[in-house]
This record gives sequence, C-alpha cells and structure tokens, in this order.
Amino acid sequence: MVHKALLFIFGLWVLQGVLSYVQITHYRKTLSRLKCKGKVLVGHEKGKFKPGSIILLVIDDNGVIIDVEEMKGISVFDRFRKKDIYIGKSIDELSKELKQQKKDTITTKAIKKALEGLE
Repeated sequence: MVHKALLFIFGLWVLQGVLSYVQITHYRKTLSRLKCKGKVLVGHEKGKFKPGSIILLVIDDNGVIIDVEEMKGISVFDRFRKKDIYIGKSIDELSKELKQQKKDTITTKAIKKALEGLE
C-alpha cells in the first residue's frame, strides 16, 4: 500500500516536471518571437496564494510599445496572451498612467518591474 502511494506521488512529480518543461519551452519561443520585433522588457510579479504574472513588453527605438504579452495564473497550463490596451503608448505615457493609479494589480506591478529594467 505504501509503495503504491509513493509510486503515485513520484508519478505526479514527474508529470509536474514535464509540464513545467513545456511551459518553459513556450516562454522561450514567445520571447524569441518577440525579440524579432524590437527590444523586449520582461517583468514578473509572484503571487503567494494568488495568480502571478509575467509580462513581456516590446518597444521600438523611439520608446513606443509595439507588442505586449502576459502570462497570468498559477498553473503550468497558463500561456501568454496579448494585451492590446498598452500597444501604441510611449514608455513615458505608460509610466505616468501607472503612477496615477491608486491600487496596483499583479499586472501593473509586473509592468513596473519591466520598466525598471529600462532605467
């Protein structure tokens, strides 16, 4: 009985490792696809008992946001999704908007961390 339980736990551990590998592969493919468009800024915010967020901001030479993708969630099944509301804004515009917000969300915290990489 104990052996079956240990084998089951080991199987779940291996499955989690395989799914994590798939997610990391997806992250790398998305990152290399976005690097072809321009400079990529990466920001992340971990959630303790709530979903975390990884944000990829692509900017051109003038500091205008070309593309934004976010992976938000708590499981290895999460994928990047496009965030159109930030596209076309300049980095300065976005920084001002984020400073004016009263409450930070997981997404805005991740964006702020991505913008810190620029400075």
